[in-house]
Amino acid sequence: MEKAISTEETKAYDRGVYATLLGAFLVLFQIGIYFVYIPWNAERLQITEAEIGFGLLAFGLLNLVGNQTSGRIIVPKIGTKNSIVIGLLGISYCPLLLILSPNYFWFLVASMPLGFFVGLFSPSSQSQISMIEIKTSRVLTPLYHAAFSVGSLAGAFSAFFTIQYIDSPVLLFSITGTALLLGAIIISRIGLNKSYENLEKTPKFKLPKNSILAFGILMMLNYATMGIILDWSALWLTKDLLVPLYLGGAIIFAFNIGEITARLIASKMLKKYSEKLIGGYFSIVSGFVLFASLMTNNFPIIVAGMLLFGFGTANFIAVIYRQAIRITDEPINLTVANLVTLGFSGFIFGPALVGYLAEYLSLTFNMYLLSVVWGLNGVVLIMMINRIKSNAQ
Repeated sequence: MEKAISTEETKAYDRGVYATLLGAFLVLFQIGIYFVYIPWNAERLQITEAEIGFGLLAFGLLNLVGNQTSGRIIVPKIGTKNSIVIGLLGISYCPLLLILSPNYFWFLVASMPLGFFVGLFSPSSQSQISMIEIKTSRVLTPLYHAAFSVGSLAGAFSAFFTIQYIDSPVLLFSITGTALLLGAIIISRIGLNKSYENLEKTPKFKLPKNSILAFGILMMLNYATMGIILDWSALWLTKDLLVPLYLGGAIIFAFNIGEITARLIASKMLKKYSEKLIGGYFSIVSGFVLFASLMTNNFPIIVAGMLLFGFGTANFIAVIYRQAIRITDEPINLTVANLVTLGFSGFIFGPALVGYLAEYLSLTFNMYLLSVVWGLNGVVLIMMINRIKSNAQ
């Protein structure tokens, strides 16, 4: 238990939370819009699902570099706030480069800086939230993840209108890029000062302890298949279910509504119920619900199933972070960087594999795969929590 904090420290931590939530919202708002435009960009470049997957592979590789650069070099030297600002500045106009790419080669090239700067932003932001959680004894990680969900939802919802009323994607992504630029300036002014952080010297490289590795692998499987919702659902709805393009973001919208609802009430749920129930059993039940809804091949039922799936799986990653940080013997920023690196390594094989399966089996198969993998993740998380408890006794 941390010692009592002063009023000044409380205000500083509150500003840090607001700044971090703002950054999370802006990043996913822009990316949420771009994901809905993936079918348009794929048609413009005349590229296949597998080629889109390799673009995401390029994103994933550079994301890993950004993760470790953040956790081992940048954050220990300049603090989480400054690392967040650098990440936002780098991300800001990358989607614009993607939709300006004249051919597939430049599409791959443009995916790389986006991956690196997202990799820089994500662990820095999560490290700051986790550190403030410890300092203030508040449950903040689900709220932080809710900001991502709200941003993604707002992006998908905005794309519903921009596709119909804004003819120029270049104008759209110029505006969203500028929004991130302004957000970075705001965060640099109100974000948590480095003096409030306990930044420890980065230890020599060593493999994380087995429990951290296991948690990271669960995150890896989660992120490897997350793209089925974010990257592929719009294409799946328009191509396999023949849904109009302006409804292409419906699954992202429903998933995020469920996520936001669960994450906003997560603090109360985690105080009343166990992390094993919220992170594990909810994921198992949600997998069954999504699988059953897909079997109907009915658009409204599938959307409803995805909403429940989003609600049930919303706090899976938050529970992993909380469990891992509770047992780690390394600096928080390094533990988070290792978890994010392991998790986002799913982007190395996940997008290419999902793209291959989409092209040679079907996008519908991937949707079923998503429900099975996330349900099994819940089973393994329950086993991990039980093992940690038994070792602590």
